Amino acid sequence: MDPFVFIFSLFLIILGMGILRSWKVTEVNEMNYSIIIACRNEEKNLPKLFSSMINLGYPNEKFEIIIVDDASSDNSSNLIKAFCDKQLNASSFHLKEKSKEYLGKKAALKLAAENAKYEILLFTDADCFPQNDWVSSYNNYFTDKTGFVVGSYEESNAGSFRRFCNQMSSAVFACTIGLGFPFSAAGGNMAVRKKAFEQVGGYEKIKQNIAGDDKQLLNLIKKTDWEIRYNPEQFVLTEVDHLNSHYRDKRKYGKFRMSSPLFQFFSILIFLFYLYLPYKIFIVKEWQSFLSYFLGAILFWSANIIKHKYEFHLTDILFIAVYPYYVIYYSIVGLRGNWIWKN
Repeated sequence: MDPFVFIFSLFLIILGMGILRSWKVTEVNEMNYSIIIACRNEEKNLPKLFSSMINLGYPNEKFEIIIVDDASSDNSSNLIKAFCDKQLNASSFHLKEKSKEYLGKKAALKLAAENAKYEILLFTDADCFPQNDWVSSYNNYFTDKTGFVVGSYEESNAGSFRRFCNQMSSAVFACTIGLGFPFSAAGGNMAVRKKAFEQVGGYEKIKQNIAGDDKQLLNLIKKTDWEIRYNPEQFVLTEVDHLNSHYRDKRKYGKFRMSSPLFQFFSILIFLFYLYLPYKIFIVKEWQSFLSYFLGAILFWSANIIKHKYEFHLTDILFIAVYPYYVIYYSIVGLRGNWIWKN
């Protein structure tokens, strides 16, 4: 058996163990939350967002909603104001033009964070629809030492392969945090302690990067003494415009330069492995290596299914083989970094 393949198979098993390491706190406290939402040209999604905010199963006096319109050109600003005027625990702000200093949506997020009155900043996006127990689930993962809690998401209109990709993202969040090497976060579902946010200077150090406000904020906080945890309980739902999924995946996977040198090193090794694996299977025809890798991949995926209570689909077996090359392709394409925040 090829030792390189064997070692990588063990690596996958270790990652699977990392997925299973996310756990709840022993003493649950009912925290106060400031829900932060940046919005740009989301007129069609706002009614669903508002409905989900109204139906959050959490005491109204223990959370607030802050929505910032980021220079929308549609009717988003009026809809946001009308909603917030009716809700005692909601407030809105309006940026008339895009910031040239804080790129992407960071200016909107910064404004909301500066006006948040509670200690925990709970982030979601205007095209996301949190479920009833979303806020309360975060109580299970905050201690006095916790500075950042990462959540995940699901695309409600996803096909089978995109469903698998979303679930694989959850696996990456869970295993890297479980092993003590947080890799990334989902901006539509994460919570940050305001003290930790302020300690790293908010978005000041990353203000000129168009994308990656979630991943880069995580990278800043993980350099401090604050603890980073993972919340597998409540996924935020979102609907994706499949016509723009290519650009979304470029932005999602093309953040190689935003990773730490250690992750860049491991990413290159993984890339080389997945170039090497087809050679061992189809040219050398060393089936023992294939079985070793396949066993490691299945155990990794099984851990993800157990932790997140996913349903297993037979197509997952095919997707396990295809997914790494999909990620490699978009990682390379996304290196150009020509992303935009809602036009």
